[in-house]
Amino acid sequence: MRRSMLRALGALAGLAIMGAAQAADDWQAGAGDDWKKLLAAARAEGKVVVAGDPDLAKPLSDGFKRDTGITVEFLVGGPRDISARVTRELRAKNVTIDIMTGGPANIPLHKEKLVRNMKEQLILPTVTDPNYWTGGFIKWIDNDKAYMLMGAEYIHSDPFYNSDRVKPEGIRTWQDLMRPEYKGKIVSVDPRSQGSGQAAAAYIVHLFGYEFVRKLYQDQQVALVRDARQAIEWVARGSHWISIGTSSTDLEKLRASGINNVAVSDLSDGPGSILGGFSIFWEPVGAPHPNAAAVFLNWYASKPGQEAFMAAKGTPTRRTDVDLSAVPAYNLPKPGYTYLDQYQEDFLLDVRPKLEKTIDDIMGGR
Repeated sequence: MRRSMLRALGALAGLAIMGAAQAADDWQAGAGDDWKKLLAAARAEGKVVVAGDPDLAKPLSDGFKRDTGITVEFLVGGPRDISARVTRELRAKNVTIDIMTGGPANIPLHKEKLVRNMKEQLILPTVTDPNYWTGGFIKWIDNDKAYMLMGAEYIHSDPFYNSDRVKPEGIRTWQDLMRPEYKGKIVSVDPRSQGSGQAAAAYIVHLFGYEFVRKLYQDQQVALVRDARQAIEWVARGSHWISIGTSSTDLEKLRASGINNVAVSDLSDGPGSILGGFSIFWEPVGAPHPNAAAVFLNWYASKPGQEAFMAAKGTPTRRTDVDLSAVPAYNLPKPGYTYLDQYQEDFLLDVRPKLEKTIDDIMGGR
């Protein structure tokens, strides 16, 4: 009888531990009546319309449908096209998109009061509790810390190089890019357009000034491309040896296909910038499905939402309860290093425009 009682108590203890683990993993744990009412209203609306990067379409749509029963209508497009569309709709007061994903280019719309306050819509305890976020806070790129949420944060390491053509000792510093043997062998994502190429050029300007950028891009005859994947493929093939402004997402896709001759530099005179990539989410004023949008925003900031985003883009979430073991080490901040945070309002509105103009002047008619 005693053994039976002990087995029963052990079983109950096991169930209690299992229940606690499930509660910890439940993204809706602790939700109150306000959440239940919001979820019911969202389900009545029937769908949420999300626009952004094609890599996110299936993972976010499938995950959100699985966890809420609400359909995602995902509009796929490039950042420039999607941004232009939602800007036209906002001006015409005929918004058809609920949630925008992408980089920080739309922050001027926040200054025009065309972006809805997201912070007041985040109501789940597993989202609002600061312990779930790196540094103890949700990161917003706007100074009001309420309108444009940044789910992921990673170190943009530059440049990448062909390890068959360039040895590690041949690219220890940014200054090494000026070596004569690299002339005509460097490719960059065009820095005149917003994106990873411009972020890289902005970082180089921050480190060494405009004259260095001019010499690098002009004197070294850097080839310019619009497509980051094209740049890294050129490096893999060996037609160019070094790339600037290419992304870790494209590099890891290349490696997953079995191509392993592209390496990441570790430059002693510039460890990199902090970027958020496509993890910036925001809601235009006048969104047609406001309740579904609010539920989607809470889900995106939750553990399953961030796991879905990270699986799609490979960039590390800022949530502390998500396993980062699959994230490339070069994407994670290193202790003791100082990084330039390019995803903040003052940099985006005050510094970036000046950089853009100067880079245009440097590039001339190229």
